[in-house]
Amino acid sequence: MKITTIKTTLLFTLFIALTIVSCSSDDDSTVPCTETLWYADTDSDGLGDPNVSISSCTQPDGYVINNNDNDDLNTVLPVYTPFTIGSTWTYDVSTDTGTPPVTTSTDIITADGNVTINTKEYTDLSMSAGSTGTMSSMLDQNNFRNENGISFMHGDFTFPLSQLGGTDIVISLDDAKIIDLNASTGTVLTTINDTTNQTVGGLDLAITYTLKTVQQETLANHTVNSVVYNNVVVSDIIISASATTNIVIDVTLLPIQDVYVIRNYYADGIGLIDSNATFSYELIEIPGQTLPIPTTGSAVTTQKITTYTIN
Repeated sequence: MKITTIKTTLLFTLFIALTIVSCSSDDDSTVPCTETLWYADTDSDGLGDPNVSISSCTQPDGYVINNNDNDDLNTVLPVYTPFTIGSTWTYDVSTDTGTPPVTTSTDIITADGNVTINTKEYTDLSMSAGSTGTMSSMLDQNNFRNENGISFMHGDFTFPLSQLGGTDIVISLDDAKIIDLNASTGTVLTTINDTTNQTVGGLDLAITYTLKTVQQETLANHTVNSVVYNNVVVSDIIISASATTNIVIDVTLLPIQDVYVIRNYYADGIGLIDSNATFSYELIEIPGQTLPIPTTGSAVTTQKITTYTIN
């Protein structure tokens, strides 16, 4: 009996010890963490906004531990398409197709008024009679709005297949981005893909194309007509295309290539100051076949600002 009592006592003591350890472990796992106050770093400069904070055990994305930045709430993004009503922009435009003469025009763009599309307010622009600039036509065909450093356009874009002997293609744009100050250089902002069939020079062509807008670099300055403009953002509008035709068998006539590239320069608080639009192509020659259209072609249109009035 004595021995049994000792064993029972030891087992009971061991049970109590294990229970204490187990409870201690459970208690430790449920102890709440010590939350820290984190401050919003909206301009990514490593300094937090003292007026915007959250409490969390771990550091949230976009927040820092300090509250030393008083500029976060006051950060004003540049406006590269200041299309205020009554504002005007005048451009010298020239187009060189490689065959004289070079055509020229003086284009005037005017911000006429506002229009509401799908509950969003846009600015409507128009070009003067006789305008020939590539961007003049685009500005005239579309409506524009700005939101949080992004410039949107809504309307149509014309792919000038007539320069290849075909029929121009009108591409519908639904709030396409042309500038995004939050995007890094080389970012594709908008992409539109489609196919079309056309008869060009007696050839039945199946044409596949892609329109994309691309955010490019920001320049400290850019010179146009001897005038230096500061804080200039660059963006591209590019159409890539390929075409096949059937001559007994399907033949690739136009390998995929950028056939229409528009590089635009926008100045802070001014808008479009410089534009270079290049339409070019190079077809593959088919042995034993004489193509009814030129195997190569190009046209370059430049549009440079001369004067402007921003209301």
